[in-house]
Amino acid sequence: MRTYGSFMALCAELDGDLAQLRRVSAVNERAWTRIERGADDQVDWGAAGFTLHTLYGVMEGYFLRVSKFFENNLPPQGWHKALLEKMRLDIPGLRPPVFRTDEEFRLALELLKFRHRIRNLYGEDLDPRKTREIQFAAIRLLDLFPSIHAEFRGKLVAIAERLA
Repeated sequence: MRTYGSFMALCAELDGDLAQLRRVSAVNERAWTRIERGADDQVDWGAAGFTLHTLYGVMEGYFLRVSKFFENNLPPQGWHKALLEKMRLDIPGLRPPVFRTDEEFRLALELLKFRHRIRNLYGEDLDPRKTREIQFAAIRLLDLFPSIHAEFRGKLVAIAERLA
C-alpha cells in the first residue's frame, strides 16, 4: 500500500540521486575540460568515458527506484532498455512519465548504449569521435535532468498529498 510517507521517501531518494548526479557531473566536467584543452591521451579519454558510464549508472538507479516503487516488473533479458522505455510511460492512475519528450528518451538511450560499449571494449581504446558525441548528449541530458526531476517530483508530491 502506497502512502503519503512512502511517496515522500521516494522523493527524498530521488533527490539524493539528483545530488549524486550533480557530483558525478562535476567530475565529468573536469575530465572533459582536460580534453577540450588539448589532452589526447587514452587515459584522458578513459577518464571521460568512465565518468559518462558512471553518470548513466546514477540515472539508471533513479529509474530503477521509480520502476520498483510503481511496477516492479522488468524482463530478465533486455531489462536495461525496457527500463528506459518504462520511463516514457504515462500510466493514468498510477504514475506520470519521467521522460517528457522523445529527445530525453533518445539521449538516455545513447548513454545506455555507450555504457554497454565501454563495458565490452575488451582491451580496445575508446573512439574519440564517438565519445565526443556521447559527451555532448550527456551535457544536453544533464542540462535537462533537473527540470525532468522537478516536474516528476512535483507530480509525485501531488499524488502523495491526495493520499494524506
